[in-house]
Amino acid sequence: MINKNMLLGKMALNGYSQVQLAHVIGMSRNTMNAKINGKRPFNTDEVIEICKVLQITSDNEKLEIFLPYAS
Repeated sequence: MINKNMLLGKMALNGYSQVQLAHVIGMSRNTMNAKINGKRPFNTDEVIEICKVLQITSDNEKLEIFLPYAS
């Protein structure tokens, strides 16, 4: 499960909607929506691409967004 609010906040800060982010990383709108809403997991390659696009460089921030319950 991801930290949906944190991811949506990073998207907003960088000017991306779900549709725009999906397009940039080569994912369908429906798939992006399912993943953001926790119905399907993001794979490693998708996380890497999202972090590049949204300029998420801090390992702690990556963990907070994509593995919020790991600690």
